[in-house]
Amino acid sequence: MKQDPNKPVDTIVALSTPYGCSGIGVIRMSGPEAIPILLKIFRSMTETEFPNRTAIYGTVFNPREGNVLDDGLALVMRGPHSYTGEDIVELSLHGSPTVLEMVTHVIVDHGARHATRGEFTRRAFLFGRMDLVQAEAVIDLIDAKTASAALEARSRMDKRLSAEILEISDALKDVMAKIEAYIDFDEEEESSAPQTEHTIREVFRKIETVQGRARAGRIRREGIVTVITGKPNVGKSTLFNLLLNKERTIVTPYPGTTRDPVDDCFVMGGTAFVLWDTAGIRQHPDPVEEEGILRTKDIIGEADLVIMVFDGSKPPDGDDTMILEACKKNQTLAVVNKMDLVKGMGHSFSTELTGAPNLVAVSAKTHEGIEALKSALSDFGKKIVGQISPTTQGASLNARCLELMGAVSMPIKRLLTRFTEEGTILPEIISYELRTALGSLEEITGERADDGVLDRIFERFCVGK
Repeated sequence: MKQDPNKPVDTIVALSTPYGCSGIGVIRMSGPEAIPILLKIFRSMTETEFPNRTAIYGTVFNPREGNVLDDGLALVMRGPHSYTGEDIVELSLHGSPTVLEMVTHVIVDHGARHATRGEFTRRAFLFGRMDLVQAEAVIDLIDAKTASAALEARSRMDKRLSAEILEISDALKDVMAKIEAYIDFDEEEESSAPQTEHTIREVFRKIETVQGRARAGRIRREGIVTVITGKPNVGKSTLFNLLLNKERTIVTPYPGTTRDPVDDCFVMGGTAFVLWDTAGIRQHPDPVEEEGILRTKDIIGEADLVIMVFDGSKPPDGDDTMILEACKKNQTLAVVNKMDLVKGMGHSFSTELTGAPNLVAVSAKTHEGIEALKSALSDFGKKIVGQISPTTQGASLNARCLELMGAVSMPIKRLLTRFTEEGTILPEIISYELRTALGSLEEITGERADDGVLDRIFERFCVGK
């Protein structure tokens, strides 16, 4: 991997466990002064040196004042075979915020500085211990809300996706080497340019395979995008709050209370759902409502699942028909609400809802049928996640990498179109397009990444990672 010529030369320190009272708190140091600082502030009763990757019991003290701050374990992991590639020291002490703050202050007083967000992982990238695909997987693993999200992130940390990208990169470089050697050194007019079309088509198929897993990976990482829609005043926001088990949106008896889409996340049956409450869809809206309806339709277009809510106390009307039409391309769950007002209406209502299988009758007011709705959602979640098991589908691109992979595929597509239409292409054109594709590919792994890109990636991290 391409290394940053200005590798860090100082030593950083941070609390690696969450702030707050706990049984144990871990302070981490990384850098050339990590071990020398440890020797100044840590005293073992039985050991005079620190074997690699061996926990040593002792006391932490303030050399300037001579007082003991705490007792605990010191663990040394010498570079380059450590997480960051540098010497790392971890102190496992009692989880008192006061004690941990005092010890950190002593470490800073002896030459370290406070780490910034994600700086330990950033150093791991700069020292070649991981690429950017793996680095982003680290924070996705930390943020994982479900088992499937954690497994997906873990597979990227294990270089499964990086290996596929490297395979694509190596294939492009091989073709470029042949083409550019021909351009630079072959001066015989009768000689023909290397045949590259077959290889380029194979590369494009691999790119499509990687791109095709993006939706599955997004669902595993972020959850199933679930949109609640329906005409105004059918109880969408009430159902939204019930599913989240909190008062997330304002509920009133007046139609049109929700104007802008609102989202939140919850986990049910081990599956994460990104739930959207949206503006009511109806015919002849006012100008403000119309903008909200347009945004609702945009979100429906991106949804994995749409919950269509209908008023069970009234027969279906033109607005309900419009809802069905707007959601006809989506996987849907129909919910007939307000069943406390008219008992038994749900059966006749479902008969009239052509194209709306998977119907649940509920009362958001009395909570009747809410458990059945949650069960139906859980079944949908298990079905969708079960179809995209990471053990069979492999690791997938996140949003940043997917956008870059699109930039990789564009010049390849242009070449394949010209091969189809023209049969042969000038070697200079092939070289230019492949070099363009390779540049975007190297941004995915970080072979080409400026400080701005790195800052955006690592600002998602906590300070201790």
